[in-house]
Amino acid sequence: KSGKWERKKFMGAELEGKTIAVIGLGQIGRRVAAIAQAFGMRTIGYDPLLSNDVARKESIELLPLKDIYKTADYITLHTPLTSETRNMLNAETLALCKKGVRIVNCARGGIINEPALLAALNSGHVAGAALDVFESEPPPASSKALLEHPNVVCTPHLGASTEEAQEKVARDIAIQFVDLFEGRAVRGVVNSKILAEMYQRKEI
Repeated sequence: KSGKWERKKFMGAELEGKTIAVIGLGQIGRRVAAIAQAFGMRTIGYDPLLSNDVARKESIELLPLKDIYKTADYITLHTPLTSETRNMLNAETLALCKKGVRIVNCARGGIINEPALLAALNSGHVAGAALDVFESEPPPASSKALLEHPNVVCTPHLGASTEEAQEKVARDIAIQFVDLFEGRAVRGVVNSKILAEMYQRKEI
């Protein structure tokens, strides 16, 4: 937009022939794997809930995390933030990764330890990162060095910021309320057991 023509400044890396690790293989993770395969990437992944049969059908090679780290050229995160996944990528695990790894987090802030990521970027061990989520949102002033790092692309938690996504969310919520009040099972509810008990007691 500034009118500059700096071709040499923007040197990238091809996806074809590279290995992408998808950590968290729910619906979104598996969709990302399919898209990566279309670019000619080898897809490996980790998800303790996914069966080997399902993974094989989708051409995803399941590996333990220690093998993921040393194998992947790209790591993309698609897990919830839990006690098990908090700081999953930290100074110790980043050191296990291949030099030049690129990391994408569009899942939840806190899965990556941000100071450790910044240190790995500064050392060149991590070649780049794309972050849509952060441990604190909006990020505090102390995150300035990470946000402004030349090898980091940041967006302000835009994962569902499309007109279509907002419409789908509104429709899904409306369907859930109708199902609830008509006594049907409500899909996608984390406290469905409590809701069922309240419904039986006629509290809702």
